[in-house]
Amino acid sequence: MLTRCFDRAAAAIVPVIDATGGRRGTWDQRRADVTIVRPSPKAIEDAIEMLRPAVHRLRALPRETLETDDPRLILLARLFVRDRAIAPRNEVKARETFVYDDDVVIPGVAAIAEQLTTLGLMERKFADKLTICPHCASARLTVRENCSGCGSGNIVEEPIVHHFKCAYQGPERDFRRGSELVCPKCLQQLKNFSVDYDRPGSIGVCHSCGHLSTEHKVGFLCLDCDSHVDAGNVDSRTIHSYHITAAGRAAAAIGSPLHDAGDGSVGGRIRAFAKRHSTLGQPCSVLFARLQTPDNVPENGHVWRQTCVFFSRILRESFTSETEIIDAPPIFLALLGCDRKAEVERHLPQIRERLGRYLALTPQLQLAVFSPDEIPGVADRPLKVF
Repeated sequence: MLTRCFDRAAAAIVPVIDATGGRRGTWDQRRADVTIVRPSPKAIEDAIEMLRPAVHRLRALPRETLETDDPRLILLARLFVRDRAIAPRNEVKARETFVYDDDVVIPGVAAIAEQLTTLGLMERKFADKLTICPHCASARLTVRENCSGCGSGNIVEEPIVHHFKCAYQGPERDFRRGSELVCPKCLQQLKNFSVDYDRPGSIGVCHSCGHLSTEHKVGFLCLDCDSHVDAGNVDSRTIHSYHITAAGRAAAAIGSPLHDAGDGSVGGRIRAFAKRHSTLGQPCSVLFARLQTPDNVPENGHVWRQTCVFFSRILRESFTSETEIIDAPPIFLALLGCDRKAEVERHLPQIRERLGRYLALTPQLQLAVFSPDEIPGVADRPLKVF
């Protein structure tokens, strides 16, 4: 209805009161700024009064802002009018287990907020850290205790019985003979607690393989893809809230067009590197390294992620501090200024030995070197593996 009455920007910026009495969290109510649970003239009057400051800020916006097609400026104006940040809200129905309500009005709001952060018009703040499935990125995981022997979840805690006379102790199931307790070691009947025996604790018994353990493996079951994941292989994701800066408020109030942040992509950084050295008349080359994920190791799991972090550190230590390193796991690039392709290729055996020496998972390491004229097609060229 709003988009039929207003331009795209104005429809996203104008404050909305939902007086339908619907349930919180529905699609329409995520669009609203104020929700009235029990509609009445007094409740509507109070809601309007609550939004009066927002209306004043809305009326102060220039026509350039209200008629813009730039989603970045629309988002800044929306937050400027409401004098608030973009914050995640817990939502169990979402795969990520959270939503940004503003995403209903401006699709892809988090990505737009990241662009504005790059421009200095917004700033991000830590909101939460989620444990996610390495296979499908869902955060809907249930925690499981698994048998450290066979991996089954069919574990039952049973009390431990300690026979004083022969010092034998084990799960009560080993002592149980009908209604009596009989020591399986010396076959003596245990009659009196604290005289013949005691129960010093409990132990986990796997009903699938019979394994006994006081410590179990912690694992996760993904409710979306049904994958079983060990605790060491889960991935994580940090989510943020986004706050408009003073510069962002000024941009919304003025309505001037926003400039681009520049091409910060991998390809853009490589092209900028090659252009700099070409302008200076200096040779340069790019070392391309790719790690092949070992079998049975999730590529988004904690173990593999730590391996990639460690590899990146080794790569940086292998070159001078001025060398620009691009991390795009499992691909890593070293931008080598003043080094010709042929010179780097001669040293590839030593580079390979250095990079692969400390990797515990021993992933397959692919290396290639590209000259400036080959750089535009780095991502598409087949690797020359050494």
